[in-house]
Amino acid sequence: MANHASHDESGQMDDPEMGSTWFYSFVGIIFFIAFCLAVSVLFFGVQRDFVDERIVDEKPALAAGVKLSQQSLLGQYGTYAEDVDEKKVERIRIPIDRAMEIMAKGATTKQGE
Repeated sequence: MANHASHDESGQMDDPEMGSTWFYSFVGIIFFIAFCLAVSVLFFGVQRDFVDERIVDEKPALAAGVKLSQQSLLGQYGTYAEDVDEKKVERIRIPIDRAMEIMAKGATTKQGE
């Protein structure tokens, strides 16, 4: 009985080669971090190349000319045609200031009713 009580069977075992276990753990962590960094560099490098290919070089002078022509259309009367249900429909264009006046009058008349 005394022999049985002195024997400890708690299930814990000490690592016989503690130095090598620490070394392999450290090396494994370093390899894992290097692998994660390499994958992220490759991913973001490919993504950056994809974005660079998708960006269209816009000429600022061309964009300024288009903007000026669109702004001039906002300030003048005119007509234009558009396709609606496969039919040509004539539309009338009015200046933006006049359109805002009409909308403001319509809003005040609706509030007065």
